Amino acid sequence: MKILFWDIDGTLLRTAKAGLYAFEQAAGDLYSVKVDLSAIPTAGRTDNYIACEIIKAATGREPAETAVRQLVAHYESLLPGYLVKHPGHLLPSVPETLAHFRGCPDCLTLLLTGNTQNGAQAKLRHYEIDQFFDFQLSAFAGHYVYRNDIARQALAGLKGRLPDINPGRIYVIGDTPHDIECGKAIGARTIAVATGRFSRDELAACHPWKSLEKLPGADQFASMIEGR
Repeated sequence: MKILFWDIDGTLLRTAKAGLYAFEQAAGDLYSVKVDLSAIPTAGRTDNYIACEIIKAATGREPAETAVRQLVAHYESLLPGYLVKHPGHLLPSVPETLAHFRGCPDCLTLLLTGNTQNGAQAKLRHYEIDQFFDFQLSAFAGHYVYRNDIARQALAGLKGRLPDINPGRIYVIGDTPHDIECGKAIGARTIAVATGRFSRDELAACHPWKSLEKLPGADQFASMIEGR
């Protein structure tokens, strides 16, 4: 059995910053301030991390957990509208690659993402690729701030279903150093694609299992993970 854990933003799709615009409005609605999101590192970060940084910028204080949940919930309510207002696109080879692995009997196609589950579902529904993923076994931000914790949750959930799973058959596919780091944290093979903010050289410097300029075609990608 091969397990494919996919990141979303910058790996599967680009939302034209719809999520950041939704966070910006959410911050304005709740704190009556305009937060400079360009000063907050967001690539590869979790929604909870971004919410924490927004609250710190808006209030000058460390955020309470209830405040983070409130901001994230308001962001989730705004996100679908911003996905419509700011048209993005799927990245090359994504639909055919996901379709290929959905038809593969010894593969599980999952998500390992810094998005909340509601945020992830909104994005994947909007771009019509939600049907390719097992959401029950996928891993989302939940109450975690850091991706490594999400990855450990993902592995624990997977072992509950497949107790004999070999970490060498788990692949984490993403576009940031944080994706590489969280994959390594659970002993998975990491596949870095330079389709986000980081170049292939920058990603290769983090020593992933494979670094690619972009996601290859479905057959080539399947051959790569099957060692052909």
